Amino acid sequence: MKHAKINSHFYDECKKVREAVGGIKNIELINRCSTRIRIKVIDITKLNLNKLEGSKIFVKTLLKDDFVQLIVNENIDEVFLNLLKSLKISYEEIPNDFEVRVNKEGNFFKVVTDGISVIVKPLIPLLITMAIVATLSNVFNGIDFGSGTLSETGQFAKAVGEMFDILQQALNLAFSIMIPWSIFKLMKGSQAIGISIGIVLCFHGLISTNDIMSGEYGDIFKWFGDASFLESGYPWKISYVGQILPIVAMSFIAVYIERFANKFDIPVFKEMVAIPMITISTFFIGILLVGPLGLLLTYGMNEGVVWATTDNVAKYIFNPILGLALPWLVITGLIQVLVVINLQQFTTFGGTTMMPMFTQLNIAVATSILAVTIINRHNKELKRTAIPSYSLAYVSGSTEPALFGVGLKFVYPVIAASIGATVGIIITTFAGVICTNGNASLLVFLSITTKPEILDKFNIHTIAGGPYLWMAIAIVATFITTFFATIGLSKIKVFKEMNAKVLERDFSVN
Repeated sequence: MKHAKINSHFYDECKKVREAVGGIKNIELINRCSTRIRIKVIDITKLNLNKLEGSKIFVKTLLKDDFVQLIVNENIDEVFLNLLKSLKISYEEIPNDFEVRVNKEGNFFKVVTDGISVIVKPLIPLLITMAIVATLSNVFNGIDFGSGTLSETGQFAKAVGEMFDILQQALNLAFSIMIPWSIFKLMKGSQAIGISIGIVLCFHGLISTNDIMSGEYGDIFKWFGDASFLESGYPWKISYVGQILPIVAMSFIAVYIERFANKFDIPVFKEMVAIPMITISTFFIGILLVGPLGLLLTYGMNEGVVWATTDNVAKYIFNPILGLALPWLVITGLIQVLVVINLQQFTTFGGTTMMPMFTQLNIAVATSILAVTIINRHNKELKRTAIPSYSLAYVSGSTEPALFGVGLKFVYPVIAASIGATVGIIITTFAGVICTNGNASLLVFLSITTKPEILDKFNIHTIAGGPYLWMAIAIVATFITTFFATIGLSKIKVFKEMNAKVLERDFSVN
């Protein structure tokens, strides 16, 4: 979508769509797959689909229940972008490319998760780069090939490994710095101030949470006396690197400080006092108030999740429950909370307990859509949407096209994915598999870590056979369980009827 362009011809055609469906106030939501744009309308009596006759980009228009379906043969990303523009919807401000809610308010948690998605959206290229670099760093420095890691085979390999390690740390820093920029961009603030705030809050002269949590500066909760890392005893010297939620909070505080500063109309005062005070006041609020509180929040989240996912008893309760919920968390957007936790774990500990679970989720979703495609193998329209979506999920770990384009419409594939992912997660939990940041797909083997210093932070010891064997077993188990669960559920009467209805409604050409 980010490469799609505004096209005047497409835009003119999309304005006709707006008029044909009764205007923007008559639209509840818009979703799309690889061949269709579906518009759910509030009142079908306001439709006038005759306005779309003779369209050169919408080869066919269908009305199924309260959905207007526009079949597009090519350039669907470009057409969708132009449709959003014609409806006065900013692409940068939508959390999900595959389902856009127009006139329906979400609950508090939906608003929060959508907000996280919108903030992270401009940073996706950076996140992809972080994942690839972390994977390459792990290939050189973390994977034992029998005679040691690649970086131990010679001076050149060691130098390359060190370069990737430095690059990985630099990208972790860049991510923390760019969060204020993204928020200032979203809130129409000064992006330069956003970047400067990110830099001052992550300045290398401040002490990282990793060093504090390691005990290098004393007990995290003992801020006064000899154990303190400051003579004053007050922990004001805390870096925001890796503290995602605290830096998000400080960014919003800074935005509103800027808005207050912009109210001053005296030119000299505004330029010489008000504008500099945005960064200065944000810095002091950040290090004196939000920093210490944010440290406790980050510490609590990391320790809580690590305990829940690695404790000898808790992990067999928490991880399977999370496995059952994961596909639904993607659909509701609540997965963004776990993405934040995953990033904080990685920047703090150098590894994550979330990545093995995300991998089982993505394999399960891809397999469920593969099974649906086989069940309905004679439906060419379904195959046009399903094959690219499950292929993408297997290779890249991106499940939104599969879930929103196919799975959620049939429902039973999502249930099957929940079951299959849970089976795989139980196996990786039992085996003690830990990953670095990377690609939660079939490429996850490049992200598995065997570094003792990382495993010790999680108090995990992989069982006999090693993490690579057990990850492979988990993936196979996830595939088999999900595939047959999808087949089995499709034979239940209620899902069989739903299957036929969805095919007729969403994947027919008549």
